[in-house]
Amino acid sequence: MALHDNAEIRRIVYVCHSKEIGGAELYLEGLIRFTVSPRSPSPARGGGQGGGSAELICRRDPVLDQWVQGIIDLGVPVHRLDLKRPSDYLAMLRLLRRADLVHLVLAYPTGKYQLTAALLTRFGGRPLVATHQLVVEIGEIAMNPFRRAFWRFAFRLYRRLARVNIASSKAGWQSLVRRYGFPESSTELIHNGANLERFAPITGDERRAIRLAIADELAGHPWPDDILLSCTIARFSVQKGLFDLVTAASEVAGRLPAVRFLLAGDGELREQLKARVTQLNLKDRVLFAGARPLAELARWLGAADLFVLSSHYEGMPLSLIEAMAAGCPVVATAVGGVTDVVADDSVGRLVPPKKPEALAQAIIDVLSDGDRRRAMATAARARAVSAFDVNTCYQKTTAIYRMLIPSPSGGGQGGG
Repeated sequence: MALHDNAEIRRIVYVCHSKEIGGAELYLEGLIRFTVSPRSPSPARGGGQGGGSAELICRRDPVLDQWVQGIIDLGVPVHRLDLKRPSDYLAMLRLLRRADLVHLVLAYPTGKYQLTAALLTRFGGRPLVATHQLVVEIGEIAMNPFRRAFWRFAFRLYRRLARVNIASSKAGWQSLVRRYGFPESSTELIHNGANLERFAPITGDERRAIRLAIADELAGHPWPDDILLSCTIARFSVQKGLFDLVTAASEVAGRLPAVRFLLAGDGELREQLKARVTQLNLKDRVLFAGARPLAELARWLGAADLFVLSSHYEGMPLSLIEAMAAGCPVVATAVGGVTDVVADDSVGRLVPPKKPEALAQAIIDVLSDGDRRRAMATAARARAVSAFDVNTCYQKTTAIYRMLIPSPSGGGQGGG
């Protein structure tokens, strides 16, 4: 790395390749906000907490529109390119070349968009930082052998294309270094974090009011006071293992009738999941809330009794950290960065992925013991506060920017 610890963070161009909104995109939005938010009352300083400005390159997909508008509202220019026309490639190159540094956030290890952005950054002579939110073994991705061989080769290019590669979990870091041969010296571990001001436990009358409102909207009738509320916030995709959760809910319902499962999110599997819930006669037990604003989800988590994550694979799941910050004990599958967050059984239970029966038993164990559940809730909040404050994540990331951006005198090593 080029050590410019006192360098101002100037123009950062962020690149997002996603076609949907999930944890990686919310992480990126928060990082942009941190970079450009005023650090002093004087706007003449022209900088954020890192002293710089930001721009974003992302796709034109309509599902991104609301997210993009939130970033535009920060005063950040957004350039929407699909890389379907030669003019898009030229436009991306021009944008990257005028950056002081490019930060590529990888929500998935394969794909033309992200690889093109990395190659154009190198061609434009700019330093690149790549954050790997999800490191998956290429061999586990369904594709033909030729494509798999190509992407194994292509993914390793990030070792040289990026001046610094950031993993969001220990498992991700180990995979980059040990499986793909990334240099330890330029591969960093920076955990994601939660906004601890937004996510907090809710008690008393406010908690009761939130739960009554959920029951009124989603169930259509009040719940008795002994209802136990389990929340899951996820994209409705194969990755999230939601059919396992529905199967587990069927087992739980027979043994703990007071449990209600709230699923917040949307995705391509929505109708199939609803059909499965109907088939298992769980329509009164499993409630679909659809996509919701983050502020509303924070209140729901603060009033819930449990958070369940049933993923088949993960990077560093932001929703898990946020749930713990809101005081939820957790039941989660032991995949990816989950084991970084749930370090021991004081905050919840870990189970193997793709094992609905183990998931059901863990949910029953946590929800059937009120005293232990409340102790877990306190420990979960403490764990999130001590290790996963989002500001720590952003401060460590912007410190890397300072090391890579050349000094204003022009004497630094700013090339890719």
